[in-house]
Amino acid sequence: MKKSILGTAVVSAFALAGTANAAIITGELTGGIAFDNGGVFQESIPVIVGNNHQDSNNLFAFNENQGVALDADVGGLTAGTLVNSHYVFFDPLARGTTGVGYVDFDGEIIGVLSGKADMDATDTLLGLGAVNYVSVSLRGLEAADSFNVVGNRLNIDFRASSPGDYIRVLTAPVPEPSTWAMMIGGFGLVGGAMRRRRKMTTKVSYA
Repeated sequence: MKKSILGTAVVSAFALAGTANAAIITGELTGGIAFDNGGVFQESIPVIVGNNHQDSNNLFAFNENQGVALDADVGGLTAGTLVNSHYVFFDPLARGTTGVGYVDFDGEIIGVLSGKADMDATDTLLGLGAVNYVSVSLRGLEAADSFNVVGNRLNIDFRASSPGDYIRVLTAPVPEPSTWAMMIGGFGLVGGAMRRRRKMTTKVSYA
């Protein structure tokens, strides 16, 4: 009976797990025409984004909605998956401007949306209400753009023309420190109960 109750306590810790607000840790432009012309990484929330509204050599990123359950399958993830969302974009003034760099997140990257259809479909659910996301026919990435994911790092190699390059990055929620403490404590209680039960069984066997 005790084992059952303690096991339930651990399950409850998982069920009640809160998630910390995921964060962009850092980013950097490391090469390309934009870098050669003074471009840097900039984390800021714009009032409007898309369709040449930045015209800057900087690589931009900002955090969007956090701890959201997807309402449909998207980006290789199934409906119901909990995600933290982030927006990364490169919108230089001159067409053909290249930018090479990276963005680091505090959670593992589990999906990247780089096409107009997926981004349009998730603006309301994952985007910030205070941001005007401008969507045009070429929203997303272009043929000359590429990216790759290594754990928590997104590496980008963009060559932007009008209207710029835009992607939505989805990361796994990070448990709150208090949640980790609950789970660790729960596992400790279950482990202790199991050890006590084994000792009791041993005594009975030799009685």
